[in-house]
Amino acid sequence: MKLQRSTLILVAIALLLGGVVLFTQARQSVNTGSTTAEGDSEASPVFDFEETDVVGLKIETDDQTLVFEKDDAGFWQMLEPEIQPAEEAAIAFLLSRLVTDGLVQTTAADAANQADFGLDAPLAQVELTLADGTRHTLIVGGADFSGQNYYALVDPEGFPLSEEAGEVDVAIVTENIFNGVNRPLEEWQAPAEDIGEDADEEAEEGATLEEDADGTRSQDDAGSDAEDDATDDASESAPNADDTTGSTSEEDPADSDPEAAETNSASPDSETENSDTTEAEDFP
Repeated sequence: MKLQRSTLILVAIALLLGGVVLFTQARQSVNTGSTTAEGDSEASPVFDFEETDVVGLKIETDDQTLVFEKDDAGFWQMLEPEIQPAEEAAIAFLLSRLVTDGLVQTTAADAANQADFGLDAPLAQVELTLADGTRHTLIVGGADFSGQNYYALVDPEGFPLSEEAGEVDVAIVTENIFNGVNRPLEEWQAPAEDIGEDADEEAEEGATLEEDADGTRSQDDAGSDAEDDATDDASESAPNADDTTGSTSEEDPADSDPEAAETNSASPDSETENSDTTEAEDFP
């Protein structure tokens, strides 16, 4: 039995549509599998140390060079391009990404092809100094094909890369790393109101210390005055040496009256004469 021409055309169209459907479903399955694989992959730390270990940070970009240092109290201070307190949140965000989930994966590349990864003219160079003096370097290159991640070098032996270096490890880091270093200057600086509050707190502390010092000095002065008063009272109550001498050694009347002295000295003789006279009168 011969099929009509229209029937053959319909069958051909049906087969064509079926093939298109199958092809579309297969492609969707592949894309879904890729997306799932990417979602299942977990980012890892770029560096193997703790965020609190970092005491120094230097960031170089085409626009600026920033230098930070943690002070003895544990607060970040900006040293370049200006000297002032740093924005703690900005530094904490960058360090957190570097030590938690900043690394997507690592691939190998020929050093001669570094321009393909944007490493010949990097977007940023980051240097971190740890409390033990160890230094780590991160070179952030261009974006990858997705536009969401960036190529980078982690602790390269030398930079710029020499073409004779051969094959090198190239890291793929998250966009958060790039956002963490690509900030305008004002976002790295502590807000003016925070600086004012810190200055007020320091002034209050200084005033409190000064008041304490004044109170201590006042107590010392009061103690000294009390000691002086006690000394004066003791001096007034103690007898005068001259007065004591005068009172104990009264003037002898004989010394003050010569005639009386002569009379006293002559008295023994008079008594002797009287005694002799009496004896003569009594003698029979």
